[in-house]
Amino acid sequence: MNHSRLSFSLCFIDFAPDLLIQQQDNEVANAALLRCGFLGSSPVQPTVAIKLECLELYHQIRRRQSSFSIQTITKVLCALHNVMYSSSFQAQFSTAFDIYLKILRNICSRVNHALGRDPINWRMNGACPACTFEQSDEPKLIPRRLHSMDGNHLAKCIDGSGSTDPHIFTSDFFITDAAVERFKDNVWSRPTDHSLNRNDNCTENWTVARSVEEDKVLVFEQTGIFIMACQHGFVECITEMKRSGELAKYGLAAINHMLDVCGKDQGLGHDIGCTSRKTVASSSISAKAQELNLVIAVNVFHGYAHNRRCQLAHHPLYLEGFGIEDLETCEHIFSSSNSACGLIRHASYFHWVQYLDLHFDQWDKDKYLELSTCNFLHNNYAQALHMIEEYTPLLDEFKMRKSLTDDTFLQWRDEESEFLANLALEPPSDAIAVAYVEELEKLHFTPSSGLNSEARQSSRTAEAKLLAALRRLHLQMNVVEDFEHRHGINRRWEVSDPHYQEAHQYSGQRRFVRAVEELEGLVVQRMFELSKANLSSTGYKMRKYISKAITRRSGAIRTALEKYNNLAPLQVPPCPTLDYVDIIGYASLGEFELLKYSRHNVMTKPWTVPENREMAVKFFKVLRSHEEIIRLNVEIGHLGAWIQFEDQQMLSAIDSLQDEGSMMLAAEVQREFSERRRINDLHRIHLHSIAKLTGYSGPPPPPLLHRQALVVDLDNEAEGDDDEDSDLHDEASRLANVLSRIVQQ
Repeated sequence: MNHSRLSFSLCFIDFAPDLLIQQQDNEVANAALLRCGFLGSSPVQPTVAIKLECLELYHQIRRRQSSFSIQTITKVLCALHNVMYSSSFQAQFSTAFDIYLKILRNICSRVNHALGRDPINWRMNGACPACTFEQSDEPKLIPRRLHSMDGNHLAKCIDGSGSTDPHIFTSDFFITDAAVERFKDNVWSRPTDHSLNRNDNCTENWTVARSVEEDKVLVFEQTGIFIMACQHGFVECITEMKRSGELAKYGLAAINHMLDVCGKDQGLGHDIGCTSRKTVASSSISAKAQELNLVIAVNVFHGYAHNRRCQLAHHPLYLEGFGIEDLETCEHIFSSSNSACGLIRHASYFHWVQYLDLHFDQWDKDKYLELSTCNFLHNNYAQALHMIEEYTPLLDEFKMRKSLTDDTFLQWRDEESEFLANLALEPPSDAIAVAYVEELEKLHFTPSSGLNSEARQSSRTAEAKLLAALRRLHLQMNVVEDFEHRHGINRRWEVSDPHYQEAHQYSGQRRFVRAVEELEGLVVQRMFELSKANLSSTGYKMRKYISKAITRRSGAIRTALEKYNNLAPLQVPPCPTLDYVDIIGYASLGEFELLKYSRHNVMTKPWTVPENREMAVKFFKVLRSHEEIIRLNVEIGHLGAWIQFEDQQMLSAIDSLQDEGSMMLAAEVQREFSERRRINDLHRIHLHSIAKLTGYSGPPPPPLLHRQALVVDLDNEAEGDDDEDSDLHDEASRLANVLSRIVQQ
């Protein structure tokens, strides 16, 4: 064992670059170097060459750890060779690595062509077989496929970085600038924030919805990336954000590409999905989106920061066909891609695109490997079955005790949505009455200002204060008279007037609503700060800033809570007072929404009772879990059919290339086949594991090979272990690889 480790260490030393040859003939020199297994660092009179194994080693490291820089690898190699590090080594290694990656891309392109994979649409319509490999006899899903989109502002690039680098990198991930700029001025009638009622405009919680001119930072050429991914995590397309925040054109370009490639019945999640719906409806692709039945939702976690009316309309919990998918895929992708951001911020545009392409290409490979494991299909199936098993008896008991049916829960949802829709806009007459009463109160208060008894004892001071009070009184009288003239009020309201008393009472309710909104906004901000506190690659200073912001927010929440508790008992009927623990524990901001409408006797509605609301949530989770089972059965069928098809496709391609005499390309496809076959064999094992779940109702898994059957037998022997899931999957993978090598020998 020790000898094996020593040999492995020596291989690393052998991978390091060596000073080699100087030749006059550049082509002969480079050809000679390649035949010897080396790649020159310059096409003109190369004096330094790097071993191909060394470049492949760094290639594999960089794919899996995007923060591992070229400077780091060259310093490591210099240390192994006892050579003094120089920045010229970094430049030479970078040049050779660029050439090496170009060679690999060319080979990959030829392999994909041999396999019939369209480079334009493959990412969107082929990379994820669970989404795309549809079968003729499967149930119809609506939405057929689920996607997520979002922007990330960490993938920046300084304007002018690497300006001397003329190379252009073409990536099949990125949507062209022309396709994006088509939507530059494409939103014709999108309502502004000011045209919406404050209680209805939930996107005020999101700075991204308002980032137009204010977020421009001229020092950056690329201010981030906007991506779309499928529900399984495969990156489908990327647009680069240039000198701006997250503008509507980036989302429209991604949606247009998705509709063109994927067709009808698509579901899409966005953290501001409610605004995105309006954006699409007022754009040039409105008719296309409507014809193809595009459904846009808000992400699960982000959706709880939207107002209750928005949740009922756009949250996946209440949307038919979305299952238990959280649509937060982009957040997981960004938590990984952020590791590359530090190295590409000062890179040339060529390297900025190249290293993002490299990172996301490996990300997609990892997602394919994890597709059938506990990370997705297996875990989601088990989770859906668990919710059905746990919540169904509770719901049955609750419905029997309350004499309810399933339709009752749907009726409660519709009633709540209708109630909030009717109250979303404040009647103009109420707003005018409140404003009038506020001006009258100022008028009643103004004459007494400055006329206290102590002021009268000093004639000079009293006279000055009296004159000042009279000026304020005259000014306020003019304001009241002007208000009455503009709104047609012919007789001034007295304090005893019923109109005055009603408006005064409503004004108190209005102040209470503002107190609830202030408390709601602070809780939203605290939620997002907590979510950002432990993000990968967040620097020390940023962590300290976020920590201080959370501390300040907690103090502000307590102050706002005290204000709320002072006003709550004065409402008619009285609203409940709250503790700090209650506020922090609110899972949904819809709870705040109900507090705003006490004057409408909302608390007497059955759907406001806490127990009823809790059971209604369980009902919709069970409903979505049954949908998730149906969707997973279809996706498992897709994956099972795909791994059978891909094995045959690659073997056929190898035979065809060999018959054509393309032996080197056939060998490369054979290498690709060996890698994919290893992963597909693992998928077969995992699909059999899913089929053994109690309550499984999907298609039969693809047949196992003999060596895989041995692994499944070993897996069955260990079923009594409580912690078997993750350990056995890893062990099965290792055993499958070992047995595969034995069979091949």
